Amino acid sequence: METRALFEQLAAAEQEGWNEIYEGDFIRHLRTHGIDRDLYVALMTEIYHYTRHNAQNQALAVLGVQSDRLALLKYCLHHAYQEAGHDQMVIRDLAQVGVQRETVESSNPLPETQAFVAYLYQLAHNRDATHRLGYSYWAENAYAYISELIEAIKRDVKLTDDQLTFFVEHSTIDEAHFAQVKNIIANSCVTEEQQAGALDALKVTLRLTGNIMDAVYREVQKRRSRTAAA
Repeated sequence: METRALFEQLAAAEQEGWNEIYEGDFIRHLRTHGIDRDLYVALMTEIYHYTRHNAQNQALAVLGVQSDRLALLKYCLHHAYQEAGHDQMVIRDLAQVGVQRETVESSNPLPETQAFVAYLYQLAHNRDATHRLGYSYWAENAYAYISELIEAIKRDVKLTDDQLTFFVEHSTIDEAHFAQVKNIIANSCVTEEQQAGALDALKVTLRLTGNIMDAVYREVQKRRSRTAAA
């Protein structure tokens, strides 16, 4: 597949994946009722649980990459370094709404989050490093698709840009990251297997992300129901 055709397929799959997320419980609730503190905290807690693994599973992906693919090897290692500490942005942001570090760190991730983390490790361990680039492709370009969420948090939870470092500062960082991942995809995803693998990883990781968001909504609703019944 030519590079142009590959990027067209990646962009189309990205849009389709986000459209499915927009049809899910979380976004439908957001558009009807907005987002309150409880839902925001629950979402950010799950984001903490999977971002704390992103540097590690990105680094793991290089185990099968030798120096004959030096650009890919360097990208994966450098990107792993750049991803380190993003979970700490979440910790700091949650502190702005009164959630202590210990509360976040000691919480158990939802099954959907555990499935997402497990998939990323499986992807890094068992597939060529080019496949994980499908996840990086949409993750580094996500902020165009979640501006509605960010604006709702600012409006409803009453937070400023300085209190949303994960979303705001991360979005600025990822502008450069997206250019980098497009470049490495163009130069490294050259076989049909590599291209198909990256496309599949994009689709799967977006679907799993949507599962997390919808599970967060359902979990918050269950908590509220239990509280109301008590």
